[in-house]
Amino acid sequence: MKKVVVILVGIVLLAGVIFTGTYGVSQKNIEVYERAMEMQSIADTIGWADFRIADYPIAVYDGENEYVFTRSKEGYDVNKRAVTMNFLVATAYPVDDHFEVITPSVEQMSSFIGLASADATEYGSVEHSVTLWHEAFHCYQLTNYMEAIKNICPEEIEENTITLHADTNKGAVDLFKRQAELLEAAVKSEDIDRIRAYVVEYKELEEERNALLDEKIIHTEEYYERVEGGAYYVEALMHGEMNPEKFQNDYIGGISEFSNGSSKYYRTGMAQYMIMDVLNPGWKANYDFSEPVMELIYEELEI
Repeated sequence: MKKVVVILVGIVLLAGVIFTGTYGVSQKNIEVYERAMEMQSIADTIGWADFRIADYPIAVYDGENEYVFTRSKEGYDVNKRAVTMNFLVATAYPVDDHFEVITPSVEQMSSFIGLASADATEYGSVEHSVTLWHEAFHCYQLTNYMEAIKNICPEEIEENTITLHADTNKGAVDLFKRQAELLEAAVKSEDIDRIRAYVVEYKELEEERNALLDEKIIHTEEYYERVEGGAYYVEALMHGEMNPEKFQNDYIGGISEFSNGSSKYYRTGMAQYMIMDVLNPGWKANYDFSEPVMELIYEELEI
């Protein structure tokens, strides 16, 4: 349990960011929560029939306290409590015997991203609603598939593992960049034969790249692609229903974008989920996160 929780707290959207806020639970945060609940109909089309955001409390941090939204017969309740964590992230977090989404307020997130983003990317209620779904999916993963997720990485993951090792290996970086390009091309293709050709080349490069990396690094990458890639996939599909242009430009068009650290695996993991959707639309009905998605793709294409 400790290993997985540390992983999630360390790698989500605002990993490790400390940010002081002065907001209460505003009407805007209430609207974000209600919007997220209304998006369940989108999630119902994704493929995990028992994934419901309403199953997980959502705690909004206002700078001093947390305001916890939970579903009730009347709709939902909001209860004030002391702060669960002493730093701010959007994350899935264990509280008593269950997992909850814990997030800064939409105002805090917007302020921070506005300060941190070079292109002043807008972060508003739609983006925050999608963030809630991303973290709710982690709650779903950890609630239902904890053992499979823990088994991906036999050793505890440290956040700087990728930056210190995989990202400093020029040969591995060059191969990864080409693999990401192949995944993006496969996602954009509608022709199975072309997808197969991209995947054949991807597998050849994977074997070459794995020979350059320690097994622990390979397992770490698998974790990010399988677990974070799944949450990013949910986030992308949610966003796609509300902003198709952003979906195409930022999510699909960003698959091959390279960056140091773990975020690149969110994108390549998402791409793998999307490729499997083309090859076998019903595949997630039996998926328990115990196998790499690329292995399922190889099996579908008999490679």
